[in-house]
Amino acid sequence: MGQPKAEMELGARPLASWAAASLARVSEQIVQVGGEPIPGLGWRVWADRRPDAGPAAGLETALINAASTVIVCAVDTPFVPPGLLRAAHRAVRHGALAAVPLWGGRWHPLCGAYSPDVLHLLTTRLDARQIDLSGLLDSIATWPLRGAALRAFGEPDRMLQNVNSPGDLRRARAMLSNDRPG
Repeated sequence: MGQPKAEMELGARPLASWAAASLARVSEQIVQVGGEPIPGLGWRVWADRRPDAGPAAGLETALINAASTVIVCAVDTPFVPPGLLRAAHRAVRHGALAAVPLWGGRWHPLCGAYSPDVLHLLTTRLDARQIDLSGLLDSIATWPLRGAALRAFGEPDRMLQNVNSPGDLRRARAMLSNDRPG
């Protein structure tokens, strides 16, 4: 993308600020896991315990360092509403090991909540070089946010829009343009 994704501009704001705003409405303790500190956010940063194992390693780092449930919202998912994160957190507090959206035939593991009880299995999987979070979610008591329960928070394709390419960024910008009164 030519520059760090978190700093790409979306609606006159850095991309990361969108997820930051949602997280700030759900928790007072927000931490960035891995990478260089994102300018302007002022978050505490925890270095990845396994720097080359992707998002699963970031989740492991968060679970090791957190005192309770970990709520996850990737910096490249600008339209995740706070209500969705709150619902995931509630599901974990009520016994789910994880609660994440299941949409379009797949899990969206970087938008949800995880119980500290997931740590042992996640570490075992990472030790075996199994870094796929979808495989983890398939193997535990995951509460899927799907169908009407997911749509209650908005249009799923929009909420789960992930910005990984210039085309994704153009689509996100178009979504914002469509939101403005004409």
